[in-house]
Order: sequence, then structure tokens, then C-alpha cells
Amino acid sequence: MGSPQEPAEPVQRFIADSMLGRLARWLRILGYDTAYENVITDEALVERAVQDQRWLLTRDRRLVVRKLLRGRHTLIMSDVVEGQLRQLHRDLKIDLDMTHQRDYRCADCNVILISISPEVAVPLVPPFVAQHYQTFLQCPRCRKVFWPGTHWEHILDQLATMRAGEKSA
Repeated sequence: MGSPQEPAEPVQRFIADSMLGRLARWLRILGYDTAYENVITDEALVERAVQDQRWLLTRDRRLVVRKLLRGRHTLIMSDVVEGQLRQLHRDLKIDLDMTHQRDYRCADCNVILISISPEVAVPLVPPFVAQHYQTFLQCPRCRKVFWPGTHWEHILDQLATMRAGEKSA
């Protein structure tokens, strides 16, 4: 009971309802343009989805029965982000492989990250990070700096586990 229809082309732009904040962050990490507001009315959510031509992701069954989105939605069945990502991989063919990366996006702001030099990053990151990493990305909106540390390896491991679980299902 996920998507009432498969999209004509791969979905690249999403809007997630207030129950799907963790999923929105993961989609952004995967490079998908994902709008999310934790406080928004159903009417405003649907209006924004239609206006911005975004695919709505929701856990709200009542919202999808209204039929305001003309099939441009997915009712997310799982309570856990791994199951949610697996459903989107299966139903919408979203790519869970970071080697096929689109632009990296800020997990908080949804803005495309820009590459910055190690010299620019030095005053913005902890000393250990400045000494051990050479690749840095920064969000032009919130100014947060990202680097491929152990947290990145953990994300890649989780995604590999999800892909492996999808293949065996």
C-alpha cells in the first residue's frame, strides 16, 4: 500500500511530512532534494508539494485518502528509517549507493554543499580533523563543515547493510 502508482521517471525531489524528519535527513545525505518542516499543516504540505512539484512522503493515511496529490505520494509503512529507505528503494528506485552520488546536501538545510580547501577549513574544524583530513565540504547557508570521518564510514556501512537486506528480501 505504498505508492498508488510508479512514477513515470525517477523521483529526485521530495517533501516529507513532520513524522519523517530522520528519513528527510537520510535522503539529503544521499543527495536527494528533500524539503522538510517539522511544523506544517496538511493543507500547506500538500500545497507546497504541488507548487514545488515534489513527491510527498507521508505516514498519514488520512492525508493520502484525500486524493489531492493525484498519485504523487508514497505512504511510508515502516516506523524505522531503514525500512523507510528500503521501501523508497523498492517503490521509487531511489539509489542507496553513495558511489552514484548526486550533489552532497546539508542534512539540516537541504542546500548543496560546496567544496572548501583545507586552509579555509582549519579554523572551522577541531584540530585533530584539520591534521588528518584534506577533503571538506561546507553548507553555504548554515556554514556547517563536513569531512569524511568515521561517521561517514558508519553511514556507508548502514547503506550497504540496507542494500544487502533489500537483495535478500
